[in-house]
Amino acid sequence: MRSIGKGAEAGRMFCGVMNLPQPPTRVSLYGKRILNAAKLVYEDSIQNAAKEAICENEGNKNIAVAVDGTWQKRGYTSLNGVVTVTSTDTGKVIDVDTLSKYCACKNLPFHEKDCKRNYVGSSGAMEIQGASKIFQRSLSLHNARYITYLGDGDCKAFDAVKKKNIYGNEYPIEKLECISHVMKRMGTRLRRLKAQLKGQILSVAKCLSGKNRLTEHEIDNLQSYYGSAIRRNHSSVQNMRQAIWAIFLHKLSTDVYPQHGFCPIGEDSWCGFKKAEASGKSYKHKNSLPVAVVEAMCPIFRDLSHPDLLKKCLHGKTQNPNESFHNVVWSRVPKATFVQIETLSLGVYDAVYSFNDGNVSKLKMLQKMGVEPGEFSVSAMKLLDRERLMKAIYAFSGRSKKIIKDKRRKRKKEEDNIKKNKVKTGYSAGSF
Repeated sequence: MRSIGKGAEAGRMFCGVMNLPQPPTRVSLYGKRILNAAKLVYEDSIQNAAKEAICENEGNKNIAVAVDGTWQKRGYTSLNGVVTVTSTDTGKVIDVDTLSKYCACKNLPFHEKDCKRNYVGSSGAMEIQGASKIFQRSLSLHNARYITYLGDGDCKAFDAVKKKNIYGNEYPIEKLECISHVMKRMGTRLRRLKAQLKGQILSVAKCLSGKNRLTEHEIDNLQSYYGSAIRRNHSSVQNMRQAIWAIFLHKLSTDVYPQHGFCPIGEDSWCGFKKAEASGKSYKHKNSLPVAVVEAMCPIFRDLSHPDLLKKCLHGKTQNPNESFHNVVWSRVPKATFVQIETLSLGVYDAVYSFNDGNVSKLKMLQKMGVEPGEFSVSAMKLLDRERLMKAIYAFSGRSKKIIKDKRRKRKKEEDNIKKNKVKTGYSAGSF
């Protein structure tokens, strides 16, 4: 039941609906057997994933990893958290640390001996402790060093790991930035600028925001263009900087003063001016922004095109595998239902070997318990893995991405119209 995100109560309901005998009421013994079997399969999975990462790195045991944390409850009050390390080369999980600060001890005199709590502190600092523990056991667990740390903009966990000097001065740990998180900085900075200059007159008696100015739609576009500039040119800092400033000058261009010197040339260029120039056609600027608006954005473009930042993006990688894995974890352990650390660990183990090796790995867990999988179990797991692969191929296709972008753009437009027209919500707490 835990594989589908349900517990004992759901199991009893299922048996009742299907006219099956009720499961045993004392589930602790069976739970321990299942947890131990799942842990064995989990350990095999992360060992194989680490060996594959080293192999992809041409046998070099100094590998690059992506680190990210997730919490069962949103905000900074969660009692449970999970820190994940994946290989940036394979995307597979190579280590996980599960943390809980929940104490369920009923016998206080034996609290220290029986307590399952393994973390004391703020929920927000769980990622710091989890990352430190994972890095400290990398040599003993995988005989590997995680010398490259791919993370988001929050440097607290990285700073804690670096401060410990785990691998000595000979192997310093380098920080890389997740491209997706760097891309979002453009949108965040532009929205902050829009809020700061709200109501302030820039030029021609107009504000920063408004029609044909810095709207939410325009901010989304600029964020997307900025991300594309990094992804398409991640082999060179200079090329990245040029592509970023090409966006700035492109938005500044007019029919009278075209400024497309940094835009890519050719008929396949994203720049309409260069595309028209290559095909011998005329071009009329329709998507330019007023000079005052573009000038207000200049400090943001200057900061986000700094070589020190772009050097950390040369890898061209993201934390998407970590975030995908977290979704798998919380499908086993729903965020709406609190669980203790044994249940959380079982969900994490099942998520790891399913994420790394597919659903067929569940059959190994049954074998570890001394249960030989039946014909229908084997065929069902193989079918689920084939469907998972087909869905992944479709999701990676251009058609799927276009549909997602169109839906997102439509939803954003509807939200903007609601804000613009000031449509009252049907319900608001305390408004009656």
